[in-house]
Amino acid sequence: MDIAPGRQIGGDQPCFIMAHIGQNHQGNLDAAKRMIRAVKESGADCAKLPKCEIESKFNRRALERPYTSPNAWGPTYGEHKRHVEFSHDQWRELKRYAEEEVGVLFAGSAADEASVDFLVDDLKR
Repeated sequence: MDIAPGRQIGGDQPCFIMAHIGQNHQGNLDAAKRMIRAVKESGADCAKLPKCEIESKFNRRALERPYTSPNAWGPTYGEHKRHVEFSHDQWRELKRYAEEEVGVLFAGSAADEASVDFLVDDLKR
């Protein structure tokens, strides 16, 4: 079965390895790009990030609650989440970078319905 042009899975094909970067980039696009390059250098087939449309996943009360973790990127949970989530344009840039410059597949794992729509309808193009 073809999972991407030139890459098959199943049967006698080698294991398909997807590296989950998570939010270890801490909202920094350059850090995410370095991690994507590391995915390629590690021999993995695909770099994956979590995708969340914050306003769709969380209600106003959740976003406004204080966030006092020592690792917080803002005084509220909403500000923290907005810091670590990439914009749609940044997602497009990461996909272009991964697939065109680095030569590794790029994917996202959706945390809500709006993210599914973005990943399927927009980012897949």
